[in-house]
Amino acid sequence: MNGRERIQRLLDKEPIDHPPVMASFIAWGAEARKIPQRRIHQEPETNASILVGLSRELGLDGAYISSDNWIIHSALGGKVTFPDDDEPMGQRPVLEEWDRLDDLRVPDPQTAGRMPFMLAVARRAVEINKGDLFLEANIDSGPFQMAGILRGAEQLMLDVTSVPRKVHRLLEFCVEVAKNYGVAMAATGVDAIQFGDSTASLIGPEMYDEFVIPYQKSVLETIRKAGCYPFLHVCGNSNHLTKFLANSGAACVEIDGPADLKNTLEIFNDRAVVRGNVSTMLLRGGTIAQVEEAACACLRSARSHRLILSPGCGVPRGTPQENLRILVRQAAVQGSNC
Repeated sequence: MNGRERIQRLLDKEPIDHPPVMASFIAWGAEARKIPQRRIHQEPETNASILVGLSRELGLDGAYISSDNWIIHSALGGKVTFPDDDEPMGQRPVLEEWDRLDDLRVPDPQTAGRMPFMLAVARRAVEINKGDLFLEANIDSGPFQMAGILRGAEQLMLDVTSVPRKVHRLLEFCVEVAKNYGVAMAATGVDAIQFGDSTASLIGPEMYDEFVIPYQKSVLETIRKAGCYPFLHVCGNSNHLTKFLANSGAACVEIDGPADLKNTLEIFNDRAVVRGNVSTMLLRGGTIAQVEEAACACLRSARSHRLILSPGCGVPRGTPQENLRILVRQAAVQGSNC
């Protein structure tokens, strides 16, 4: 079976030959191809060819199709600058004043800001891929993280306690933005649609239950109904939120290096696939033996669970290609050498 079939079967709870492997990379991809990172964020052909091409060359089972987290910001009128060889940067929050909320309109993904750019990247990735790899396309942010971008992350943390009703109104708007964008992305032919709600990992369980899960579930359900597997990414230490993530409705939840993989898998109890969670810092600076052991530790934890072996987050610049290939090799032997 090829990588696409392997991941689809895993998600559908069907037998597979060995655990699949994926990796997310943008800056690392530009470095590997020796081009300015700006080109990945502004040229659909460059973006798709690098992300699909490098994933295939590394022997990965899927390709992560993305650019940055300022797509929705631009679609709602925010300005974005593009350093030559660094991440794009959004300029001042769109919703600095609450009275502007009523003026915001759900953007048309076919015409608004940089959404058309990402849809073009996804369509080109599908063409280049020819069904070999599992394609996971990013739609920027889940509702809570999107609210943090629109208000400013620090300000939103103050808002949830000082003006909770306004936050709920904003989250309702963010849900509609994410749904529209998700349905448009599904129409490109990708296999899965992912968003991050990483800002949400900074709040406690009670607030997560009130301000995150209801809105998150709504978007994930829409993605599934649109014909794609819904993926959810959470950066940082998500251990205090594991029970919520297990019940989110995501087909796959991506956890970062600081999260406890074994505990996450046990709490999930097969309700979703887990993707993760080899430390990106270890991948960048660790020895071959250290990376092999980290991959083995993940595979040992997942012997009776469903896992996509992966770095915990985006692969950083300076990471040796060999360290990524180690993940592929260890998964191919199903951890039998661990």
